[in-house]
Amino acid sequence: MRVLVVGANGFIGSAVVTELHKADHKSRCVVRNAAQLDRRFPGVDAISLDLTSQDALDEEHWCRLLEDIDAVVYVAGVLQPLKPRVAWNVHCHAPEALYGACEKQSVRRVIHVSATGVTETDNTYSRSKLAGEEALKKKDLDWTILRPVLVIGDGSYGGTSMIRALAINPILTPVIGDGSIPLGIIHKNELATGIVNLLETNSGVKTTLEPSCSEEMSMSDVVRSYRSWFGLPKRPILKIPLWLAGVLGKLGDLFQLDPINSTAVAQFRGKMTGNAAQFEEVTGVKVSNLPEILVTRPSESQDLWHARLFLLRPVIRMSLALFWLMSGVSGLYFTLLIHQLDLAQFVTSELVPLSIVLMSSVKLAIGLVVLLGWNLRLMAWVQFIVVLGFAVLQGLVEPSSWMDPSAALFKDICLLVLILVHRVVEQAR
Repeated sequence: MRVLVVGANGFIGSAVVTELHKADHKSRCVVRNAAQLDRRFPGVDAISLDLTSQDALDEEHWCRLLEDIDAVVYVAGVLQPLKPRVAWNVHCHAPEALYGACEKQSVRRVIHVSATGVTETDNTYSRSKLAGEEALKKKDLDWTILRPVLVIGDGSYGGTSMIRALAINPILTPVIGDGSIPLGIIHKNELATGIVNLLETNSGVKTTLEPSCSEEMSMSDVVRSYRSWFGLPKRPILKIPLWLAGVLGKLGDLFQLDPINSTAVAQFRGKMTGNAAQFEEVTGVKVSNLPEILVTRPSESQDLWHARLFLLRPVIRMSLALFWLMSGVSGLYFTLLIHQLDLAQFVTSELVPLSIVLMSSVKLAIGLVVLLGWNLRLMAWVQFIVVLGFAVLQGLVEPSSWMDPSAALFKDICLLVLILVHRVVEQAR
């Protein structure tokens, strides 16, 4: 079988490609970065396509990609992009064009991965996901819609990373609300196996399934289970009121503190349970419960490192933003003092105040961009170049500063290291 997998480079999509390979099926993978996928899966048929582009909304373009294809798995998704239209394109308009092309090309079998709680929550994510489901149902295709619960893996990404970060907290263990929110869990490999089984058996046609484990756990129990998995002692539960969780989500929206955002909070406050019995009956996959998953793969040092760094990631970014903003403000304040206290006579050049204003403006701009989380990977290099440039310039103007341990050059070296750490932890994959 030859399967078109849309979103193959994602957390779930990559597992689908792996399971298809294990079952001796061929994948044609539609991703944003085909070169990256080819490095992960050497020899795979990878095609670059931005799902927000006009090509992704063109049925004829999809028709060309569907040549020699027997089935489609659509697993692309975005939790909370900066622009709502991105969510609508990825979740609704692009798949709608694809499914129209499926009708034209007589590719009847379609597996569409949606999300749990789309009928219980009201936000751009849920509305666009639900609209994508409805668009598929209107097509004359053999479709199956999956609404998986909290998807976890041996690695860590998205919601799994947030759960692990909550568990690793050294003093208190935070949970949303009173911690009693019921959560269903499914490992991404078992979800992918279920998808392959659906394709092979052609079962579950025109059915909406809610993949989940049979034993639901409260959020408190899930977080405590992960804490035990890390080998850490219990800590008191910190109950975050729902209103405060909402405020933190809004702050996450403003400062791009993914995955802390209003959509994630809304999903955790909504329906996070599924129907394990139905999924097992249709796919033949008995989903493992969380304790069974964790005991088969003990935590290792990289798990602890990732969880702790994930917790520190926003702290590092906000510290850098604060540094740039305070440096910019102090420079402007110094220039103001020169004029107010009539200290211009002590300044060796008239260009000094102007240069301070320019450098301070650059620092303020960098601080604001970092604070708001715009293109952080690029901004990390901008910060690195600016700090390095200032350090080299100061060294050329005052060569003796290289030998002065109290000079700003030594501070700049520490800052350059922190910027490099920031650059690394901001690259999720």
